[in-house]
Amino acid sequence: MRTASIGVRLTAWYLSVLGVAMVLFAAGSWWLSTQSMIHAADANLEARIEGVRAFLENPETHLTVDDLREEFGEYALLTQGEALLEVTDGGGNVLCRPLIPGWSELPRATNGNRGPADRMIGGFPFRVAAASLETHGQRYDVTVAAPMGPAYAALNRFHEWLVLLLALAIALAGAGGYWVSRRALAPVDQITTSVREITVRSLDRRLALPRADDELRRLAGTFNDVLARLEAAVGDIVRFTAEASHELRTPVSLMRTTAEVTLRHERRPDEYRAALADVASQAQHLSSLIDDLLVLARIDAGIEPASSPATFDVRDRICKAIAELTPAAQARAVSVSTRLPSEPVPVSGDAVSLQRALVIVLDNAIKYSHTGDDVLISLDGGERAPGLEPRAVVKIVDHGIGLDDVEPARLFERFYRGGRARTHAPEGTGLGLAIARTMVERQGGSLALAAGPRGRGCEARLSMPAAMQPSA
Repeated sequence: MRTASIGVRLTAWYLSVLGVAMVLFAAGSWWLSTQSMIHAADANLEARIEGVRAFLENPETHLTVDDLREEFGEYALLTQGEALLEVTDGGGNVLCRPLIPGWSELPRATNGNRGPADRMIGGFPFRVAAASLETHGQRYDVTVAAPMGPAYAALNRFHEWLVLLLALAIALAGAGGYWVSRRALAPVDQITTSVREITVRSLDRRLALPRADDELRRLAGTFNDVLARLEAAVGDIVRFTAEASHELRTPVSLMRTTAEVTLRHERRPDEYRAALADVASQAQHLSSLIDDLLVLARIDAGIEPASSPATFDVRDRICKAIAELTPAAQARAVSVSTRLPSEPVPVSGDAVSLQRALVIVLDNAIKYSHTGDDVLISLDGGERAPGLEPRAVVKIVDHGIGLDDVEPARLFERFYRGGRARTHAPEGTGLGLAIARTMVERQGGSLALAAGPRGRGCEARLSMPAAMQPSA
C-alpha cells in the first residue's frame, strides 16, 4: 500500500487537531447557548413567582377571593404572551388560570416547590415551574409557564448555522493547510529536482541555499557538503585509476618490449638469460604494485581483515622489522642502529599491521639513504601531550636524499613520488607511505614526516597509544 505524501499527512494531522478543537468549541457553544436560554427562562419564571409572593405578602393586600381574582386577571391580561399564571388558595379556590388546552394536566405544587421543567401544553413547548407560598396564614399554589417555541426555534437556527459554519471552517482549513504545506515543501521538491539532475559528471554543481536560516537551509547545506565529499572521493578514484593504469602500464610495456626485442632474432644463451632477468625484475615490480593496490582497495572498501586489539611490546616489532630488512640494508651498505628502552613499551592494537607499517617506513629510509649512511630507530614509551593519554613514539631518522621542497602531507598521497625519489630509486610505486599511514591511523595512531636534523635526510615519527601492561 502506497503511503500518502508528506503534504497530505501534514494536512491530515493539522485537520485532526483543528477538527477536534473546533468540534469541542462548537459543542461548548451549543451547550452554553442552550443553558443560557434555559437559565434566562428559569430566571423569568422565578421572577414571576417572586412577584406573586411580593403581591400576596404586601401588608395592603387584604382582599377577598373575588378581589384577588380580579387582580390576577388583570395581571394575566398584562402578561399575555409572556407567561401563563395559575394561582389557587388553600381552600381550592382558583384565583387565576389560563384557558388553554392541556393546562389542567400539569403537575401542581402541593406543600412544596417543583423546579422548572419543559412541558408540552396544547402542542407547544413551555417552561413550567410551580411553588407553594405561605402568607397571612394562607397557602397559595402558584404555577407559572413561559412559552419556549420562539426561543427554541431561534436556538435551532443558531445550531444549524453553527454546524454549517463548522463544516465550512474545517473544509477551508483543510484546503488552506494543504496549500500551506505545499508551499512549505516546495523548496524540498526543488532540492529533490536539483539532486536528481546531478550525475557523476556534474558533481561540481551545488544546491542553492534558501535565504532563511532554517531547517531547509541546513538540509541544502548538508547536501552540498555530501556533494563536496562525493566529488573529492570520485576525484580520488579517477586519479587513482589513472595513476594506477599508468604505473601498471610501465612494467608491462617494459616486459613486452624486452620480449619482442629478444624474439626478433636468435640470441646467445646469456642474452636470453639477461632478457629473462629484466622480465623477472619488471614482473616483481608489477607484482609488488598489484599487492599494494589490493591492500589499498581492501582498506578503502573496509574489508581489510580485522583483528582484535591486543597488547604487545613495540620493541619486538621493531626488531622483527629490522630483521626483515637486514638483507636490503646490507645490499645498499646502509647500517641500522637502535636506541630502545630497557623496559617493555606496551601498546594496544594490531601487531602485524604495525610491523608492516614499520617495515614500509624503514624500507624507505634504507632505500633513500646513500651508501655507507646510518639509519637510527629510537623509541620513547612515555611521551604525553597536554590533556592526552601517554603514547609510544617511534622515530626513524636517515641521512639520505631528504624531502623535496613540497608539503610533507603530499608524500602520503597515492603514487606521489618526488623528483629526488624517482631518480634515486626508480623501482618505487609511491603507495607505501599511503598504506603505512592508513594502517597506523586505523589503530588510533599517527604517522608524520619531517626534515631530518640540520635539514639533512628525513625523520619519520610513528605514534601509537600506550597500553598499561604488555600481554604475556
